[in-house]
Amino acid sequence: MNKKTKFLVPQIYKANRLFVFPLMGQFLQYLSGWKIEGTLPNINKIVVVCAPHTSNWDFIIGMMMVLSIDIRVNFLAKKSIFVPIFKIILNKLGGIPVDRENPELLVERIGDYAKNNKGFLIAVTPEGTRKKVTKWKTGFLRIAKISNSIIIPLGIDYPSKTFNLGKEFKPTGENEKDILALKFILKDFKGRHLDRH
Repeated sequence: MNKKTKFLVPQIYKANRLFVFPLMGQFLQYLSGWKIEGTLPNINKIVVVCAPHTSNWDFIIGMMMVLSIDIRVNFLAKKSIFVPIFKIILNKLGGIPVDRENPELLVERIGDYAKNNKGFLIAVTPEGTRKKVTKWKTGFLRIAKISNSIIIPLGIDYPSKTFNLGKEFKPTGENEKDILALKFILKDFKGRHLDRH
């Protein structure tokens, strides 16, 4: 896909925001040079696994792309940033607060949301933090299972300034095996901070 190819968002995920927001996102995308490669399937329940997550810039660039292509997507963020000033904005953008002390409740809540909404698309970072980790969290596998969603890997690559959507990943039901397989799929993508891989 070259820069002139427009990324197509399935109708079920179109946000239909006021025209000024996509225009702003497209302008910022043009200035930054970031792009999206791959395709998003026209399936009504998708969990997008985004890695490597090494910087706050991942979120900022991600939100720029969300506005640019006018897509409706949910994402997980730590509960502490949902302060009054930002709460309305984060909610409008699709943010779901995470209480790290009660992750199971979050999985159930997301499962209920997916069952009651046509067109469920959620982006998650399996590391769960920007710091270097040796073990990915398995919550996204439980979310996909409980919501009956497919899993799509997305590689974040700073050298090429690309968000790369891969093909559907089909979990085996063995969490550790599935994590290793996804890590292998996403191993060649390079985050902003290589020492946090």
